[in-house]
Amino acid sequence: MKNIVHFGKYYFPDAGGIESVTGSLARGAARKGHAVTVVCFEKTAANRDEQIDGVRVVRAPIAKMVASQPLGLSYLTRCLREARDADVVHLHAPNMLGALGSLLMGKRPRLLVHWHSDVINKGILGKLLRPLETALLKRADSIVATSQVYADESATLRAFSDKITVVPIGIPDATLAAGIDVDPGLPVALEQGIIGRKLILAVGRLVPYKGFDVLIEAAKYLQPGTAVVIVGGGPLRDTLQAAIDAAGLSDTVYLAGRLSDSALHSLFVRASLYCMPSTYRAEAFGVVLLEAMAHGLPIVATDIPGSGVPWVNQHGLTGLNVPVSDPRALADACIRILSSTEEHARYAEGARARFLSEFTEDVSVKRMLSAYNQIIERDKHPAVAGNT
Repeated sequence: MKNIVHFGKYYFPDAGGIESVTGSLARGAARKGHAVTVVCFEKTAANRDEQIDGVRVVRAPIAKMVASQPLGLSYLTRCLREARDADVVHLHAPNMLGALGSLLMGKRPRLLVHWHSDVINKGILGKLLRPLETALLKRADSIVATSQVYADESATLRAFSDKITVVPIGIPDATLAAGIDVDPGLPVALEQGIIGRKLILAVGRLVPYKGFDVLIEAAKYLQPGTAVVIVGGGPLRDTLQAAIDAAGLSDTVYLAGRLSDSALHSLFVRASLYCMPSTYRAEAFGVVLLEAMAHGLPIVATDIPGSGVPWVNQHGLTGLNVPVSDPRALADACIRILSSTEEHARYAEGARARFLSEFTEDVSVKRMLSAYNQIIERDKHPAVAGNT
């Protein structure tokens, strides 16, 4: 049994791509009999410890937010305390205080840095973080990237290629819960708007890099009988709604806001196609694509240079990838799939098969436990240090 300590930003019930990955790996290792602790931030003002699905969760309050980075001395001290008896510290990056804690904990325990994304478009904060990132990656015993293409295209990671192991993200199989407590709970206007129509689903925070403005523009070209539902909240909601209204698309494109898990699941079940219109490599992997693939949905995504997205969505196998920020190409790809029963069925089958072979939670946990074993074994066999 290993003592595994995750340094993360947030944890369930707080939602997000990195949070879902942290939860999946923590639960999976706990099921295998390992002692697992997650140190994370608490959005209230108090320290709090609890057990969730066999995982010990240590929560520390946020003292200040700087460019979406939570900060707090209590978090740092909790990281250092939990690291003392750990066999492996698993840092989910980017995480400024988690990185600092990893450097302050000394040469032991072994450190695995899970590189979810480069720090992109953070201005002066990004520049200030670079020396910390470099020191962190030098200290790391192993660096996990979510796809080979992202590792190859990251200027930060290229200097440490000898330490990199690729472990694609995995998620639970949503279809296993298909009949459990499924209450759509959709707003009445949304339910009435999509009934009897082919549904294109998109999910994510309403922020610039998600490209939802491009999807709204693409909706002008879609065939009658098609509806687009965008699920998620964020700072661009009013701007996107104004664009929908100005284009006369209020009966075609629906901003659903944040929905319950059961309501979102019902939309995945009812959808005909999933669309990811993201515009740059802040979209490093696209975890929600796995949810679509688990449900056997064909995918239309963007061919983002240097991102793992076009690797996750295999062009011609699980769906189609189109140029970034091209509304007409996005619309044409959606129309092509929705208009062809044969093509739709082929991509649906390919999506489900690729999910089962590459992206289930069990597959991901197995690969990550192997990565832990490799760096622990180096203590016993120092001559192999540096190999991946």
